[in-house]
Amino acid sequence: MRLSREPHPVDRPSLLISMIACGGLGTLAASGWNGDAGRFQPIAAVLAVVLFACFLILFTVFWVGWLMRGHELWREERRGASGKDGT
Repeated sequence: MRLSREPHPVDRPSLLISMIACGGLGTLAASGWNGDAGRFQPIAAVLAVVLFACFLILFTVFWVGWLMRGHELWREERRGASGKDGT
C-alpha cells in the first residue's frame, strides 16, 4: 500500500547517496592512501573518524526512517481494513 502524501524521506536517494559517500570517503581516508611519506597521516585519521561517524549517523537515520515508514504503512493498512469491516 502506498501513502497518498509526498514520498517518505527514506524513499529519496539523497540520504542513501550521502551515506554511501561518507562510507566510501571514510574508507579511503582510513586506508592511508597518500604519497606524502606520512605527513598528512594524522589529518587522514581524523578525517576517517569524522566520516565514519557521519556514516553511522546517516545509517541510523535511514534505519529509523525505514522502520517508521513500515509502521506508517502498517497503520494505513490497518486503518483501511477496519474501515471496510465497519468496525
